[in-house]
Amino acid sequence: MTTGQAIERAKIWLAVKLVWPRNGKMAEAIRGFQATEADGVWHLHRALGRLDDPRQRAILFTHSLEEESHAEEFTLAYAHYGQRPLAPANFERHELYEADQPTWKTFAYVNVGEDDATQRFRLLRDTVDDGLLKESLARVVADEEGHVGLTHALLVRMGATDTEIRSELRRVRLRRLWEAWLRSGRRVIDQLATVVLSVGYFIIGAALHRTARARLSRRFVDYDNNRIKKLVE
Repeated sequence: MTTGQAIERAKIWLAVKLVWPRNGKMAEAIRGFQATEADGVWHLHRALGRLDDPRQRAILFTHSLEEESHAEEFTLAYAHYGQRPLAPANFERHELYEADQPTWKTFAYVNVGEDDATQRFRLLRDTVDDGLLKESLARVVADEEGHVGLTHALLVRMGATDTEIRSELRRVRLRRLWEAWLRSGRRVIDQLATVVLSVGYFIIGAALHRTARARLSRRFVDYDNNRIKKLVE
């Protein structure tokens, strides 16, 4: 086991055992899984429109149906564990590559995503308690393991060389690492902003509280009867 895999295993164990038991955290994680699978379907459909070979289109369409079934698996899991109906996560989608880039690069990105998802869902499957989610994860992992080989085979079938594939896979992993770093940074900034605002509200609230108590402690309240008249003038 590599250092990265050990860290990922530890993160998943901590999330499942310590974070998920908190109110709503498990359901929110499942909602994220559902959104990720649905996003994958969107990208596969976009890639499908750029393929001309009927066999490749048929393979990719079957792949997209399985990804859609994964999103449905997590939808049902959310309905089982969640306290309210699923509100699908909405976020702006972007093309993975510009239109002038070779189509096979899209499948290099998908291949890395499938490999990462397989490892993550396998660790989750081995960590969560018996139940509907564990059963769903087992079915998803069985499909994802096949998708890793399928997307690599598509890369070869599209004419990408071994050197090109290895180079692009490295670039994709660096790109995904950078994107994950940016997401983490945004979460930290959001949390810091929440703390700063909370402290600010507390200080302002305390000051207003003292002012209000001081005024209410007076026997009489000062009031200018001519105030409205002055405003009109």
